[in-house]
Amino acid sequence: MAFCAMMSAFVLAVYWMKTGIGSLLMLAQAAAALAALLRLREAVLEAGLVFKAWRYVKDSWRGVRRDDIRQLRSYVLRSIVPALGAWPVVVGMACLPFLMHLPVVVPGGEEVFAIATLLFVMHFAAAEVSYRRLAGAVVDSLDSRYICALRV
Repeated sequence: MAFCAMMSAFVLAVYWMKTGIGSLLMLAQAAAALAALLRLREAVLEAGLVFKAWRYVKDSWRGVRRDDIRQLRSYVLRSIVPALGAWPVVVGMACLPFLMHLPVVVPGGEEVFAIATLLFVMHFAAAEVSYRRLAGAVVDSLDSRYICALRV
């Protein structure tokens, strides 16, 4: 959701830079503000997911040395970095509506805008992969607990 809102804000900002229509800038700023709010919501949910997965692994699988549980622990540890990295992205996205007019005023501002877009896309992609792996590993470990209980 936040990714779509951010991409629409960037498209509107590019159209504004090409045409100079002021209402496009206002729409782009509104879309960027909406994207920042949605990203804040996602960052809170992601941090909660990683924290709950960490507690689940710590409480349920203490002392277990199986390969699938080791993989689950590694996915939890790998998910901490995108969860912590989401907060600076939220701050950057919150500042973006206030800075959207700068690419026209400052020479070379389009390149900064393009680099910011690339960084946002890379963060969204890395976080998506990390959280999908974490969720899959948690679900597999739940199946594992059920299978272990049936064998006993």
